[in-house]
Amino acid sequence: MYADDHENRLSPNLDNALGGWVSGYLDYNASTPDNTNIQYLLDPRYAVLGPYVRSAGTYKCPSDKSFVRLWGRPYARVRSFAMNHAIGNSAKDGELPMGQGWRIYRKTGDITAPPPVSLWVIMDEHPDSIDDGYFIVDLDRRNESAELVSFPANYHHGAASVAYADGHFEAHKWLDEQTRYHNLYCGCLSSYAHNGFYKETPNNPDVAWLQARTSSRVR
Repeated sequence: MYADDHENRLSPNLDNALGGWVSGYLDYNASTPDNTNIQYLLDPRYAVLGPYVRSAGTYKCPSDKSFVRLWGRPYARVRSFAMNHAIGNSAKDGELPMGQGWRIYRKTGDITAPPPVSLWVIMDEHPDSIDDGYFIVDLDRRNESAELVSFPANYHHGAASVAYADGHFEAHKWLDEQTRYHNLYCGCLSSYAHNGFYKETPNNPDVAWLQARTSSRVR
């Protein structure tokens, strides 16, 4: 619907900046208001998909038990989902973070490789990995040097919910033990990732699966 109303442009997907498909930065810090601020999901000044979604609960997986403690009480964090960083990215063509020479999808017509049925758009992200609305897949490091940057959720018996560009979704089950990182609900995973320490997972079939569905080489 957003693309239909905006000359086939896909929603912007920004790295911790206002005005993307959602805004806000999640952590486990009680002083971070973004953790509980639904305006960053619904208010069109901050979230361009807000007028199309309207219910903040859409962004929260019921299996996500993450919370922050404010004034001695637990409050659920507002978002469990992140968007493929190759979609709506503002970087120059071929210059994705963690991927040089890969496609960026800004209009519906750009989605040709992989085709819409195979290009993932939104996925629930691991609660200790999620921060901004961006889910980063390292497209360059493969096989023996493969690594996970953003970690997918595994609430559903080792699976995550994945939505694709053609509108269908699936619960995808992860195969590698390292992908199914246990839920600590403490932010430890994201604090490592965003200080530049990523999890190397050599020959991880889950990384290969993500790479094949995140983007393709610029021809």
